[in-house]
Amino acid sequence: MLWLFKTYALSAGMYASQIWSTQFLKHDNGFSNPLQVAHMAFFKRILGVKPTSANWCVLRECAQELLQFYWFRSAVKFWNRIVDSNSNTLRDVMKADISLGNSGASNCWTSQMKDAFGDLQNGTVYRSDLLQCRKLNISNLRIDLRFRHQAVWREAHGQDPCSCLKKSVAYHNWFALPERPVSDARAPFV
Repeated sequence: MLWLFKTYALSAGMYASQIWSTQFLKHDNGFSNPLQVAHMAFFKRILGVKPTSANWCVLRECAQELLQFYWFRSAVKFWNRIVDSNSNTLRDVMKADISLGNSGASNCWTSQMKDAFGDLQNGTVYRSDLLQCRKLNISNLRIDLRFRHQAVWREAHGQDPCSCLKKSVAYHNWFALPERPVSDARAPFV
């Protein structure tokens, strides 16, 4: 079921995500999207766990990524294609959106992308490249996103499950398989 979901439902959830998903790319908005909520409910039903189970534990148990990871990559690929485009109209739209984002508008594509880059390790580099109409390095972005998403596991790593009442700490220390390095191109969990 998980492979079928990843093949069909994930691809349906990616439809036009490079446009509409930018408001959900900030780290604290990862589980606020209705599509992500349905995604998590499906996984919890498949695993037969309570709806109150920790989302990060469920994702790791299913060897899945947060939808935000895929949406972020899609938005960056979209940006890189615009930068490489030979259409003057498309470039003018891109520059107009950048100007709108710099003027303080919070609901334009550029502004939402700049906010999403905020807590990434190389966020200032990505923001600078975005504002200067340069291509973004998608392989570095993938590493930064995985590093950001694995923060919950780095926090749980040194804690004692007997004294800490967090579900993620108990799961990480007692049940979870080891993670792959963030630089690995494959999914972080087996």
